[in-house]
Amino acid sequence: MKYSYSDWNGKSGTIPVFWDNDNFVDSGWYRHPDKTHGFSTEDQNYKIYGDNLGVYIPETLDPIFEKAFDFFDLKELVFSLSMYDPGMILPWHKDNYPTYRKNKQVADPESVVRIMVFLEDAKPGHQLWIEDKFCFGKAGSWYSWQGRKKHMACNVGEQRRYVLQLTGLV
Repeated sequence: MKYSYSDWNGKSGTIPVFWDNDNFVDSGWYRHPDKTHGFSTEDQNYKIYGDNLGVYIPETLDPIFEKAFDFFDLKELVFSLSMYDPGMILPWHKDNYPTYRKNKQVADPESVVRIMVFLEDAKPGHQLWIEDKFCFGKAGSWYSWQGRKKHMACNVGEQRRYVLQLTGLV
């Protein structure tokens, strides 16, 4: 069954876990060099969070994660992975999707859908907020929004946090 919505804001669910830790833990993680990473946040956040602002991305992407496309009725799907060391944060922000919009020739960011899938069970301190909703769950849990919704993610826990990020169009 594919999840299908005309408006992806505030939707959530679960997909089967078809991956294991070997598919992402040793992916050659490195700190994303662009701390703005295609999003807009308040200027003060760069000063407040300093070196803790940002996320790690992998050198290699295991194609097994393309299986996630089978569960979502979206076009032009792509995926990426993110890893947060303890203390890392992407403060409240809105995504601009510059790379996706350029590659897929999308003019309006409001037509873009973002889905975050937990690769492991949420651990204490692993956080994802979409507007006023705190999102947590077991591996395979997913949460979505459409367009430039305000959200944040961080790891104020003691163990690394790994997520699968899907981006597509209705």
